Amino acid sequence: MKRIEALAVLDEVFASDPLVITCGATAREMASLSRKKTHLPLLDSMGLTTPVGLGIALGHKGRVGVIDGDGSLLMGFSILPTLKAYAPKNLIVIVLDNGQHASADGMYSQANVVDIAGAAKGLGLWTAQCDSADELKKLISSREKSDEVSLIFVKIETGNTPNIPFYLADPAKLGADFIEAVAG
Repeated sequence: MKRIEALAVLDEVFASDPLVITCGATAREMASLSRKKTHLPLLDSMGLTTPVGLGIALGHKGRVGVIDGDGSLLMGFSILPTLKAYAPKNLIVIVLDNGQHASADGMYSQANVVDIAGAAKGLGLWTAQCDSADELKKLISSREKSDEVSLIFVKIETGNTPNIPFYLADPAKLGADFIEAVAG
C-alpha cells in the first residue's frame, strides 16, 4: 500500500476525531488530500507525534488518532513505556512503516533491523500489523471499544507521492484551529 492510500483511509476513519500527523512527506501528502481543523500536523517536530497524541488523549474524552512514521517513532522511542504506563484507551497510534526517512532522500531507518512492533508488544502494548486498506479499517474498527491504547503498524511502500507541494502552513494557526475544533 502507498502512504497516500493509507492516509486516505485514516482521513475517512478519523473523519471528525482529533488526528495528530507526523512531519515531512506524511504531513504534505495528508494536506494534499484533506485539511481539517481536527488535523494537527506537527511540522518540523520529528519524534514528538505520539507524545503529543498521548497528551491530547489524556485530556480528551473521545477517540484520538496519531499518524506516526517508523523513523519518527524510533526517534522518540521512549514514548512506548510511557504509553504503557498511562494507557489511554481512547488513543490509536498508526505507524506507517516504510523502513526509511522518506523526506530525507529515502535514507533507511533502523526499522529495517529493529522490530518496532515486537518491541511495543514486548512492553505489553496491544499491537497489530497490516498492509492493506481493508485490514487497516478492520483493525481500527475492532479497537473502538478497547480498554487500552492501540498501536497499528502499517507496512507501506517506500518513496513519496510525486508532485506533492510543500506544506507551508502557519504552525500557530494550525494549533489555534486544532484547539478550537477539539474544545468545541
